[in-house]
Amino acid sequence: MKKEIEYPAEITFKSVFTQDPELFSLITDILADHNVNGQIAHKHSKNSTFISFTITAEFNSEAHLNKVCCSISAVRGFIMMI
Repeated sequence: MKKEIEYPAEITFKSVFTQDPELFSLITDILADHNVNGQIAHKHSKNSTFISFTITAEFNSEAHLNKVCCSISAVRGFIMMI
């Protein structure tokens, strides 16, 4: 059964991309454009081929979360989000 989330809610998700030095600023800009103040942690893969960003932030609604996730998934080099 799907757990119902009560908004506003603090949500954590991870996005994985192919390595690109501009990604951190792109992700930061996307969050700012959607008025999201959150924490962004990043980690490079063993061979620095990929980079993952873990984002923890408060979202006003499911629609707000979906808009942010859609914007992030549209960034060049996006592979997956969990």
